[in-house]
Amino acid sequence: MAITGFKANEMWAQHFGGQHGYSVTVQVPGVAAFCEVALHSTWAAGEEHHAADVFITQAVSASGVENFPTENLTGGDLKAVLYRDRVTSVTFKLSVFQAKGHARWIVYYWA
Repeated sequence: MAITGFKANEMWAQHFGGQHGYSVTVQVPGVAAFCEVALHSTWAAGEEHHAADVFITQAVSASGVENFPTENLTGGDLKAVLYRDRVTSVTFKLSVFQAKGHARWIVYYWA
């Protein structure tokens, strides 16, 4: 198998008065895909408690519709990477609390 193409972009979210999230759904042309997301940086206003998390919340593929956690809970089951066959869409989310976060997502096409 080899990479035949990809889609990629960046995303950011900020909220210094509580919690905020930004989601993006990427359309994929029904191919095998390796999807990943990574947090580049985070900034906090002051020394209060703060957080920034980035993860995959949904994938639609030959495996059906898979929903993953949409918030960072203590279970540690956030999805940052996945590979599926015949992917048609994947949703990425950046969530911040008392912070600003910057992340990137990439979807590699495989054949």
